[in-house]
Amino acid sequence: MEATGWYGEVWSYRELSGSISTPSGTVSTTAYTSSGSHLSWISMEATLHLEEMEGNDADFVQPAVKKPRKETESEEKMKHIKSLAREFFGEPSANCSIEGADMSVLERWLKEMGVGWVLRLADGARVPRPARLGHTLDAASNWIWALHEIVGTLCLMRSSLPLGRRYRSMLEKEEAATGSEEQVQFASFTQQAILKLLAFVDVLVPDASSNVTFINQGPVPYQKLQRLLYVREALSKTLCKIPLSFDSSPSSEDERIVREIVTVLSAKDGTVVEAIWTQLDKTRNRILVSFTEDGNKDSSATHKATRSFMKYVTLFLLANNNYWLVAPIVSEAASLGKYLPRIGDIPPVKSLALEMVSCLQEKLTNKSEQFPDQSLRFLFLLNNSSFIKDELVSCCYFPQSYKAAVTRKVEGYLENYVQVFCAPVLSCLFNPTTSLCFGKNYSPLDKFESEFQKTYTTQKLWQVPDPKLRRRLREAIIKEIVPAYTNYIEDNKASSPKFTPQDLEEMMQEMFEG
Repeated sequence: MEATGWYGEVWSYRELSGSISTPSGTVSTTAYTSSGSHLSWISMEATLHLEEMEGNDADFVQPAVKKPRKETESEEKMKHIKSLAREFFGEPSANCSIEGADMSVLERWLKEMGVGWVLRLADGARVPRPARLGHTLDAASNWIWALHEIVGTLCLMRSSLPLGRRYRSMLEKEEAATGSEEQVQFASFTQQAILKLLAFVDVLVPDASSNVTFINQGPVPYQKLQRLLYVREALSKTLCKIPLSFDSSPSSEDERIVREIVTVLSAKDGTVVEAIWTQLDKTRNRILVSFTEDGNKDSSATHKATRSFMKYVTLFLLANNNYWLVAPIVSEAASLGKYLPRIGDIPPVKSLALEMVSCLQEKLTNKSEQFPDQSLRFLFLLNNSSFIKDELVSCCYFPQSYKAAVTRKVEGYLENYVQVFCAPVLSCLFNPTTSLCFGKNYSPLDKFESEFQKTYTTQKLWQVPDPKLRRRLREAIIKEIVPAYTNYIEDNKASSPKFTPQDLEEMMQEMFEG
């Protein structure tokens, strides 16, 4: 058996004592010659494979043409910032001097990110009015996003650096030198952008140091402190994100610039932390006097102040998002020896909140003593304590035992008020000594009607702001008065009372609207 192989060689198959398995069968391959020469196993296998493909009319598939790789978003961003950096510093490429740099390029980049207004702050221009700067959190949100973007590009540049500064050839050294010049420009350009952004921090810190006011309005510094908290979070995360290449030479220019950026960000972070703690401490001290000032003499103003203060505690200190922002600041203050109340093993932030709420309750109790009417005193305590209870219930960070204690106080104030309201009125019907004092012609029913009318007229316009509490209070009074009055009329067969039981109920359903 003969077969023509590659290059026209003639193969003679002689003694076959071995075999090779192929998809089309088993071929014996132990010994064979090719014009007196020995074939290699590789040649034989390749020949069999080609023969098999020809037998199956197989087609050769041409490899697909590789398309150019599309740049990623990160790569496009890097290219854009590198282009801006070159335009910012101008020529030659190694120039990184800020003197003579084209600041309009930096302004264009900041405007692209929606924070062009920081340039006015950085240049010492007059600070825009809060409404224009962003009395809401909009300005801080834009600022935080811009900081994230700028530091993100810096991190991309850092991640592209080699692990060390050693190169195997002169060519690598020359390429590295060119890359280093570009990296220095890139780092310096982002440094200038960060320095401009940080002017916003310098505006926020003194702005948040204004006095706290709880009278007839919400706590003014709340939004300012909220902005500071978000800015502080952004600074903290930024500092954790920037990689420092400890394999690089400490004297390399781009590494030096990055370390300068970290240093200035750390300083601003410390400034913001101190500002937040200072404001927290002011707020705690402010509550000690806020309920004894002239602006807080009437119960309506006090209730507004209570609402503002509790919203401040629950929203600013203990809301889920804020708690994790405030907690490290308070803990750091405690570690530095600043005064902080400690209640058992409760963490510092919760201890601070508990102390503030307890202080508020104490001040409310003291203020209630100013009211000569006992009913008004209990209603004052009921209104304020009920709101405190509702706020505590909605906040998961207060201990259940504390919430239960406040709830018991609220129930006690409600019962006391109902008792003080109802007892004098009902005593006219069921106190036997009363008729003896007023003689034979005395009518308990007349006395009841007179006493009820007087009490009702006095207290009808007292205000209970909370609709649920108002309904509960009405129902509790009706439950005491109406059944007792109905029983008296039926037992004594009173034929023409001034008020029917239905009249009394309808009258009491109109109470406490203010």
